[in-house]
Amino acid sequence: MEKIPDEGAALIVYYHGAIPVDYYYFLAKVLIQTGRIVHSVADYFLFKVPGFKLLLEVFSVILGPQKECVKALKSGHLLGISPGGVREALLSDATYPLLWGKRKGFAQVAIDSKVVHMGFFDIECCTCCELTYLLYKSS
Repeated sequence: MEKIPDEGAALIVYYHGAIPVDYYYFLAKVLIQTGRIVHSVADYFLFKVPGFKLLLEVFSVILGPQKECVKALKSGHLLGISPGGVREALLSDATYPLLWGKRKGFAQVAIDSKVVHMGFFDIECCTCCELTYLLYKSS
């Protein structure tokens, strides 16, 4: 939190767990402590879910071609990107492998926007989901 700038842009790269609750709490904490909204990049399929597009717009979620990400950063926004995205969320486990494949667009966004960039990682994000599954399975 101490690295989030009070004003101006910053790129926040984070690991996408199965359910990124840690990221949601991070977004809330940034909003409460700084009054700033973190714009987030989401996969295109979320924009296709009926009724979700308006909700995503309200929460400042963008589709995320590189051009749009750079535009958001050059406008002075905070921007959260998870390079592994849904693939990482569905296929990762408690060993936290990075499943970025050939995804390098986030790095180009950082270069093109010339803003502060930082990483965000919660060591327990997958363990939480595994525990929930085990509790559900045992009941």
